[in-house]
Amino acid sequence: MNDSNQRQASYDLHLHTYWSYDATTDPWLYFQRARALGMRCIAITDHHVLDSLEEVLGIASNCPDLRVLPSAELTVTTSIGSVDLLCYGFPRQRSAELQSVLEAYHGWQRAAGEAWCRGMQALGYDYTDEQRLALLRSYRPSKAIEVQGYTHVKNQVQRRYFIERGFIATEDEYPGLVDRFRERVSFPPYPSVERVVPVIRRAGVRVAIAHPYRYFQGYDLGRMDALREECSLDGIECAHPSVPPEYTRLYRHYSVRHDLFSVGGSDCHEDGEVQGLFGCHGGEEAWLDEFLDSLADR
Repeated sequence: MNDSNQRQASYDLHLHTYWSYDATTDPWLYFQRARALGMRCIAITDHHVLDSLEEVLGIASNCPDLRVLPSAELTVTTSIGSVDLLCYGFPRQRSAELQSVLEAYHGWQRAAGEAWCRGMQALGYDYTDEQRLALLRSYRPSKAIEVQGYTHVKNQVQRRYFIERGFIATEDEYPGLVDRFRERVSFPPYPSVERVVPVIRRAGVRVAIAHPYRYFQGYDLGRMDALREECSLDGIECAHPSVPPEYTRLYRHYSVRHDLFSVGGSDCHEDGEVQGLFGCHGGEEAWLDEFLDSLADR
């Protein structure tokens, strides 16, 4: 990580807890660390779900000086493939159409897990739903499994299991295995941007593109303009560990030019990252007030 990303910000707007299929962080750790650092605002942005919200808000009630935004990272299918969107400011009371979108993501996670088992079995490997559930139970809390069902498995956990079972010999063989499995079984597409974004925007949610360096192909203005329109973007995650600092500045300039808010997030997933990575994304302090003002204008 570069020096600019080592600065400690008073906010972190991209965080994952054990309610994300690929994360293990106890949400309490974020609050404990935020209070120790005197942080002003955080957003728990679990992948595809708002399932952590009640737990998070319960913890937040003990931290009155810390603003917590009900949020999620929703992956949508677009014209360029899948794109991760950071979605901020969900209402406590959900409309029927918003709940339908969230249920679609629950269904997608279960379908993705089932596709893995079917694909591996089609290749001749013994990978059953029961084995997948055992892997999920090895790192996910039972309450998450009860709510979300048998989802797909975190890649690091699944890759290690495949090596142990002899399906592949090394980690380097995993991408090739993924390609072969996708040739045999259709992997379910994420919900479409046309279905998801209009619904969440009608609910008052603000939308930013997450870790945009790959999506924007660096600084391809034509691609950036197209995604801004297609995803109805309100903002850009200009600061993220995967965004080189010179592109953080470019994305910030683009945001200002198009009246988009700028956010920064560490994208923490593991307990061990909270101490050193939390809040260290390289975003400017002034961005937070601009962002919060944009939420208030909604």
